[in-house]
Amino acid sequence: MPPTGRTGHGRSAQRERREQILDAALDLVVAQGFPGCTMQSIARSLGVTRPALYEYYRDHEQLLADLVAREHQKTVELVVRCTTAAAADNEDPEGLFVAFLREYLDSVAAAPRTWRFMLTSPLGAPLQVRDDIDALRRLVLEQVRFAVRSLPEPYGGAEVDAEMAALSIIAGAESAARLVLEDPERFPPERVATVISTLARQVARAWPR
Repeated sequence: MPPTGRTGHGRSAQRERREQILDAALDLVVAQGFPGCTMQSIARSLGVTRPALYEYYRDHEQLLADLVAREHQKTVELVVRCTTAAAADNEDPEGLFVAFLREYLDSVAAAPRTWRFMLTSPLGAPLQVRDDIDALRRLVLEQVRFAVRSLPEPYGGAEVDAEMAALSIIAGAESAARLVLEDPERFPPERVATVISTLARQVARAWPR
């Protein structure tokens, strides 16, 4: 039996190599979509043979599933953190929206590869991977819907269509993220957040109470 120290080092090296493989796959999906991310293209980008990848992943589907889980987890953590805060302290819905938007767009600017991946179409991905993406998006939708239901009237409560409100919030956030990703100098997070927040306040003031 090898010494414990060597075993730990080996596991650490294996985790590091897996991360390198996932990083290469991430770059390929962002650049070419899921159809451009194959075992052969990943191996080529890493300068290894394709069989070398199978030492770490049993197949292409498992590799992409791990990539989706890793990247989407960052989104889930952000949304859960923000929506839980909204449910716990909903006295200032406008302020919560502004805070959430700024944190979200700052996250987009800080990790552009992750968020480009999040906005990439799942077309061309294996069926199980597409199912995983759909499940994660449903989780995000449910978290946002939960936050909307937790808000006081007229922003939330039983009289508001929480599903449509949540879908609108997600669509708006994704559109704002695309602006930040496509032209960060022209559309820095603070500019996008300020404009959207101002519009949201105007809508809130016109909202019948």
